[in-house]
Amino acid sequence: MFVLRHAGMPFDWLEDLGAHDEVLTAADHVLDAADRLLDRTPQLAGHVRRGAVTGLPAVKDPEVAALLESWTAALARFCELYDAADDAASDRLREVLRDPGVEEAVFLSNPDAHRNMLVPFTGHSGNLTSKWRRVRRQMYTYVQRFCAKNETVSFFGPMAYGTAGSRTVLRRDRTRTRRVFLSDWAVRALVRAIAKDTRILPELRFHLLDAADGPVGAAIASGGSGFRQIVRASGLPAKQVALALRDLVGDGAADVELGGGQYDPAPLLTLRAQVAALPRSAARDSWLDRLDSLESLRAATENQSLTERIAAVATLEARFSEITGIPARRGAGATYADRAIFFEECASPFAFEVSPELFKEWEHRLQPVLEACVAHGAATQSAAVDVVWNALRAAGFDPSEPLDLETYAARAAAALAAPSTTFQTGHAPVHAPGEAEDLVRRAAGLPGDRYAVVDLCASATGEDDLAGAELVVARTHHHLLVPSWLGTMFDGEGEFGDEARDWVRARNGTLTGFDFGRRNKGFYRFPGPEVAFRPLTWVDAARTDLSRPRDLTVVLAEGRAELRDGHGEAVQAYLPLSDFVKYPPLAAVSHPQVVHPVFTEGDAQPEVVIGDVVVQRPRWSVDADDLTATTPPQRFLRLRRLARLTGARFVFCRSDTERKPYLIDLASPLAADLLAHIAGRARAVSVEPMSPSPDRLWLRDSAGLRYTSEARIQVTGHEEAG
Repeated sequence: MFVLRHAGMPFDWLEDLGAHDEVLTAADHVLDAADRLLDRTPQLAGHVRRGAVTGLPAVKDPEVAALLESWTAALARFCELYDAADDAASDRLREVLRDPGVEEAVFLSNPDAHRNMLVPFTGHSGNLTSKWRRVRRQMYTYVQRFCAKNETVSFFGPMAYGTAGSRTVLRRDRTRTRRVFLSDWAVRALVRAIAKDTRILPELRFHLLDAADGPVGAAIASGGSGFRQIVRASGLPAKQVALALRDLVGDGAADVELGGGQYDPAPLLTLRAQVAALPRSAARDSWLDRLDSLESLRAATENQSLTERIAAVATLEARFSEITGIPARRGAGATYADRAIFFEECASPFAFEVSPELFKEWEHRLQPVLEACVAHGAATQSAAVDVVWNALRAAGFDPSEPLDLETYAARAAAALAAPSTTFQTGHAPVHAPGEAEDLVRRAAGLPGDRYAVVDLCASATGEDDLAGAELVVARTHHHLLVPSWLGTMFDGEGEFGDEARDWVRARNGTLTGFDFGRRNKGFYRFPGPEVAFRPLTWVDAARTDLSRPRDLTVVLAEGRAELRDGHGEAVQAYLPLSDFVKYPPLAAVSHPQVVHPVFTEGDAQPEVVIGDVVVQRPRWSVDADDLTATTPPQRFLRLRRLARLTGARFVFCRSDTERKPYLIDLASPLAADLLAHIAGRARAVSVEPMSPSPDRLWLRDSAGLRYTSEARIQVTGHEEAG
């Protein structure tokens, strides 16, 4: 079983937003004429860059004058064609935005953007002022995301899965089930609101999560105690007990028995059952009515038209704010923020079955790549240990002193920067392209089992063309496909994460998951013993497989790190989040890492192939100033320059100030504004050609429309005896 990540909207829609060949040819004529002119008169570079045809210095050389005339004529012709192409691109974008699916996708991503941008822009027919160009750019940003990003967000990033079958077949008829969930932060707000109700408080139960001084903490029995029991056992006035409990809950030493913990998929139903179990009262019935109204509104949004949903969401948000006293939106409307009180997931119409022969082929072809990742991971982990050792010593600590994990983490945080959110790992070694095969050979001398998740892209014209197709490993992650939110729509045989469970159990408790908690909708549940790096809840009180960081010990030596459990036995950490895999203090104590290597040659990162699998697409770092311009035609010419550099129409661009990449169509006026915006806030922009190319996108629907995709596959390796 694996996850088939794919865009929810056809790539064809994005491709159709490019300019016609006549405009591209005219732009090429300008660039050619400019190159010929600057070869003779480089002092005109500023004028050429700005596209300034006035204020040019007098030219006496007839040949230079002819070159200058050729350039100005080509520029005039291009600008004339470009204005029409720019208008046509706006019209085509409006057509895409009027598609009911696109309109709903924008609404679900950001209701404010739908109301304040999409609706006005689709109705606008005048010239594009700077304000309207900003609106158009933002709307195009959503479209490129919907058509080119392999995300898991509602129907425009649906959840698809691959399973083993007797033959390779793509099914295109799976029911598109949609499910709406309450966001974790919203659930916590509801729990706080219920617990603060003085009418309900006497009926609630509390659990002790940590040692607590004072009579109130001592009065909470193992397994939890009701408020009245705590009052009787402590001998204190009820008001004083309530204040003490508030402090204990605030400090994380106790928790109220409300909600189902961080990983409850149906929190409103859990809350309702808990409230319903309380003694009958007006307050209890009032809260049941509130929870029922929220649940009714949540459930209704799963099967509504966009018009109905807009009204229902407004009602849901107003009701939530009325109940909790806090706003129903946060994150200032940012696209990727934990912003709304709900989120939606959707089952993909695709289901992919892979034959034993194709699985075997992929396994064989990926073997050298994974060996290289093992060797690079070992070197990266060793470098992480050195980083921590040197940082602690520089901060005045003895790095060889055994520390409990809590103290170790605190000291490391004081001595080092926060976990990285960048694409690459700062402490990882960088290799020359010629070292790829050497990495494969080095892996043979590294003992121990390994695990990884590979994002595999196949270049083919359809599922029947996958055997022998070119393979690209987009990324290798130091993870397992553990039970998680990625399995929300999985309905195959067994359970999502069964293979990871089996692998972890075979480690006999020597692998311990670091539980950092839920990130709004995203969560990962390690199927084994865990260490909680999050606030505990009442659900955790009875767990015997959950430790605190203070229960484990870290021992550092030069070149190695060891993690020991409460019994002094050596264990290794499982890190569920990529940011922490890159963070040296945690990387140092993790299970032996499997990490994707980076190969550089001068200022560029060339394409690298191991065996016959691409492990690195070519990548360039482009000065941001080379991608910006003040006028739309000049911005488009910057795109065409970039097209010449990369030899591609579509490229992924990532600035040094952005976490997420953008797909840029180097033939689209719409993308010219977007790239200028990205570059305008950066020093440099990383540029990587799209691969597989658009004509080699194998995932296609029944109408033949193409979708970007990648197979997220778990791989494990076992040390061979002898």
